Amino acid sequence: MAFNARISMPAEARAGEIIEIRVLTRHPMDRGGQSDGKGGTVPRKILNRLTATYSGEPIFRLDMYTGVSANPFVSFTTRAVETGDIVFEWREDGGAVFTRTARLTVT
Repeated sequence: MAFNARISMPAEARAGEIIEIRVLTRHPMDRGGQSDGKGGTVPRKILNRLTATYSGEPIFRLDMYTGVSANPFVSFTTRAVETGDIVFEWREDGGAVFTRTARLTVT
């Protein structure tokens, strides 16, 4: 499955400004357990954690479970303190890890 995430946030902010970060992830969040049509069952395959770090410091963490719908949308805020990368990391059942990076320039 191809992983896709849309990150929406300002490219620039003034020092001390609160910014909103919105993340839409394209993922089926399959809870598993249903028949695969071949005598077996479909395994659970969900994103179970999203973390965000800003200039190396953690700013957000979300643990997800089977009750989270497909294509999860998350919105959170942080304070612009310095120019740096915001790194988003998703962990999926089975060990897959997906990362995306967005740059915030602080003026």
